[in-house]
Amino acid sequence: METGWAVRPLRPWVPKDVGVDHWEPLLVSGDRVAAGFTDTRGGIGRTFFLNLDSGEIVSITSPAPTGRKVIAGPGDFLIGSQGYGAFTTGRYGRDGGETARWASHGAMLVNEQGTICGPELENSLPSTSRFRRLAQNNTLVDGASLTGYYTSCPAMDREGTTVFRRDGKLLAVDADLASHELFAMGDDRNVMGRTLLLYDGRVSTARWAP
Repeated sequence: METGWAVRPLRPWVPKDVGVDHWEPLLVSGDRVAAGFTDTRGGIGRTFFLNLDSGEIVSITSPAPTGRKVIAGPGDFLIGSQGYGAFTTGRYGRDGGETARWASHGAMLVNEQGTICGPELENSLPSTSRFRRLAQNNTLVDGASLTGYYTSCPAMDREGTTVFRRDGKLLAVDADLASHELFAMGDDRNVMGRTLLLYDGRVSTARWAP
């Protein structure tokens, strides 16, 4: 070999085909916009924070593997990163600067009190994921362990209970992070889709098999 079998980093590739992110490509909160674009070849992307009124770019995240995103507050966003060893979630404020980072990535939700929690989506089997709360000072609060991988988009009620489908089960995790199995689906298909909370404690889930 040219390197004499010595390990050397590869040269960075030049993106040839850039498209919008697969997950949450466009989010609007207050007077800020988070627009995500990804190199479709390698899954490396960046999020552009823009002024909604002028269209001016406020800031841009560093290139990283793309992940899930969510609005965290007026002008605030959570930007996840998963892949190539990355498994993190960063919080970005109205000025586009990073204000926090957690060693977790998942389908996170934010309630009216600003509490952030949700099921992790680590890409490994057997699963090492948990239901996590992203706490202050970049710390994590552990909830229940989660089996399987494919997960529906979660929904949260006013009492802070999160409901989602995972590994053939409909699960509810309450505000104290206690997990409850509501229903077993009777199948183990890889199902992802939306979760809707209806009246009288009813739940509706949409099926989408990748």
